[in-house]
Amino acid sequence: MGCCFSRPAGPNSPYPGGVPDASSRAINPPPLSLPEGIMPGTPRAASASRRRRRDPGPLDQHINRPLRRHEWTSSQRRWTRRELIKEREEFFDTRVVCRPEIWQTLHAALQVLWEPHPRDPQDDDGALATAQTILDAAEISLPTGNLVNGAYDSLGNLYALPEWIVADPDNLADEADPDAKGDASTAGEETVGEEDDDDDDVDSDETERRREEKGKGVLDEREMVTLRARLSETGRDINVTITKSDSVRSVIKKIAELASLPPDKKIRLAYMGKMLKESSSLEAQGWHAGHVINALVFNR
Repeated sequence: MGCCFSRPAGPNSPYPGGVPDASSRAINPPPLSLPEGIMPGTPRAASASRRRRRDPGPLDQHINRPLRRHEWTSSQRRWTRRELIKEREEFFDTRVVCRPEIWQTLHAALQVLWEPHPRDPQDDDGALATAQTILDAAEISLPTGNLVNGAYDSLGNLYALPEWIVADPDNLADEADPDAKGDASTAGEETVGEEDDDDDDVDSDETERRREEKGKGVLDEREMVTLRARLSETGRDINVTITKSDSVRSVIKKIAELASLPPDKKIRLAYMGKMLKESSSLEAQGWHAGHVINALVFNR
């Protein structure tokens, strides 16, 4: 079949005999256009074509499923609670790839999930909601909703988390179990240490209360600073006047009073992707005056 040309070809035309009419173009389509400088039929042209086919689309369209808990049973070894705590700390202390602030955020979300499962399913939903809020604030997406299957930041970087990091195994060993690596005497020492920490928290609150009662709580105005706390439920900012030495626990009480939270709600403070310890002050945990604190609100 012959090919009819309607007009002469230009100097840069791909058709040396002239531009074909509509019927001819349907039979002989024009060649596929490639980026400037890439010759058809070369390996570079084939690579460019494959990249176009594999393009997953914009990063803001990544699949993000709701966070869910991971349940598993360890078949290789049996961890004790003390071993898990130690090895999890070492894991996050040695993360050097990707973005450190994302690792800190993942650590903060997991700290909420590591707490013992509450008996009330609604309380468990509250823990999941708190962890989900932390992940959403850092634009971390979960393609399957399970952290074990990987988490991605807004730039598309993958953060791999093993099972023992994400959740406790169902067959967690007792500290006194002779088959476990842990030593019973050491476990007892750790328990005593935890109780001492609780006692310190109580003593701190009692000391603060007594100071106020005796009139020694009057502070120099130069020591007072204004803290802006952002509520996770509404996004509203609460301005609280505190001192740099105030414990996080006392700051939480002030925020709850100013926000008029109902008694079935509680607050945890997060800063730079890290959950703050209630027994320590903001300044001791790296907070700088003028920086916003995230007040995460969830059910008791």
